[in-house]
Amino acid sequence: MSLTPAARPFRIGLLTPAWPGTATANGIASATAHLAQGLEAIGHEVTILTGMIDGAHRHPRLVQLAPLPFSLTERLVGRFFPDRGLRGVNIRKLIMGAQQAIRDHGIEVLLMEESYGWAGAVSAAVSIPVVATLHGPQWLHRVTPAPPRRGPEARRENWERAGLQRVDAIISPSRDVLDRTRLEWGLPEVPTTVIGNAVALPSLDRPAAQSAEPRLLFIGRFDRIKGADVLLDAFARVAALRPEVRLTFAGPDVGIPQPDGSRLHLSQALARLPAAARDRIEVLGHRTRDEIAELRRHHPITLIASRYETFGVALIEALAAGSAVVATRAGGCAEILRDGDTGLLVPSEDAAAMAEACLRLLADPALALRLGRAARADVEARFTPDVIAREVASFLARVCRS
Repeated sequence: MSLTPAARPFRIGLLTPAWPGTATANGIASATAHLAQGLEAIGHEVTILTGMIDGAHRHPRLVQLAPLPFSLTERLVGRFFPDRGLRGVNIRKLIMGAQQAIRDHGIEVLLMEESYGWAGAVSAAVSIPVVATLHGPQWLHRVTPAPPRRGPEARRENWERAGLQRVDAIISPSRDVLDRTRLEWGLPEVPTTVIGNAVALPSLDRPAAQSAEPRLLFIGRFDRIKGADVLLDAFARVAALRPEVRLTFAGPDVGIPQPDGSRLHLSQALARLPAAARDRIEVLGHRTRDEIAELRRHHPITLIASRYETFGVALIEALAAGSAVVATRAGGCAEILRDGDTGLLVPSEDAAAMAEACLRLLADPALALRLGRAARADVEARFTPDVIAREVASFLARVCRS
């Protein structure tokens, strides 16, 4: 494919938690891998910066962020504030990696997540533009509306707020997260844009929604943000009316904080369900990207129960597989999915509404298939790697010119 006139060939650095990301359950790793694929397909040169190699790869330009020993100051600070000590050594590691990518591969711009304010610290130490990609600022994950006054969560929010003031540009995967972050923290007068995350289109002999199996699929962590407790409540309601339906739950268990300070784990949540529902739930735990893709092929209906989503990688992957999706109207999900056209949207934290939407799809396979087909076509038009890469490259042209 040829480059657009506005997007001359760039040498772009991409920071990712893992490369190639095939065995890592991390939305940033998946999004970065797909973006790299798209950028290279349209003629740009990509250098990967990562601290973890999680699979075989042949990428010719990779900077591995080697572990560094803690400095004396970091060790002393870390005795009282472990997060501060760890942040210090991570920033040194990232700066060294960015400088190596500039020296060895001539990168002209670096894209990296906003976490812990790393992007701001790197921007202050290098001579090229640093673009922060908003994958989920910490303040969006608060359990309570008010900002924390002290402790690791408060410090992380402060680091991220300050870091965003020092970057050269900001890319957000949804309008919702960009507007909410601007309102909460204020953003600097730098170029900003909304560009979704890319997803690789799997080859399909048929859309997942065409399957006759009465199976529901949930891909995500058992935690508060992903709404796993709401999901189980919704399935119990479905199972009471449709005893043939089964649920597959794939994802790690990190627990849901409780008012008394304890954590509710998946095994405990399952034990609270009626036996008739509990016995029809298959818990798979962590799965690789390829294993998840195979699961999607055999589940006609996918559930997204999140209380908040910056973008919704699990949602976009389900749509790409041609699944009929029931998703909460939360964050970026409401910008991706068109209710009644490419899926069904329900209010967040409303187990009854989610169950009702599932029952509607189970009772009307033609509707499920129509939604699955429309979802696949929509992703192909809006979120494939080359489509997203062109949008990113066009934005970077503005950043580098300025």
